[in-house]
Amino acid sequence: MTWQEAKAVAQATSMEIVALISEGDVVSVDQHAEGTLFSCDDTRHRWTGVTNVSLSPGVDVEALVKDMESRLGEVFRADDGYVISNRRGITDKYVVKAKSSTTDAAYLFGEGEAGTISIDSWSPCFILPEGVYPGGKF
Repeated sequence: MTWQEAKAVAQATSMEIVALISEGDVVSVDQHAEGTLFSCDDTRHRWTGVTNVSLSPGVDVEALVKDMESRLGEVFRADDGYVISNRRGITDKYVVKAKSSTTDAAYLFGEGEAGTISIDSWSPCFILPEGVYPGGKF
């Protein structure tokens, strides 16, 4: 898998998570065009990026995130090796994580700024071609 393919997978999956939100609750979606690379281990990297969803006024964000969590089976099939977990974040907001036990891909989502949902994505791990510097924007 190339970094471009890994990025495309992560961004497409983030949009599948966004699709769990009722269209009437979504004001706008901002999927950042660029992300960064992080090490998986000594030889592999993963692309990481962010998608922000602005919600209609009055949406109960925590209830929405819990509903999205209950429907994650529409995005992640059990045979893909994804483990779903949740916790309270540092700001005491409800956060859901879906992590693949086979590819190390992961998606973390919950309330970001007031009235938004932030989705952080980590692609499957891949090997960069020789000579490609992993710093900067991808």
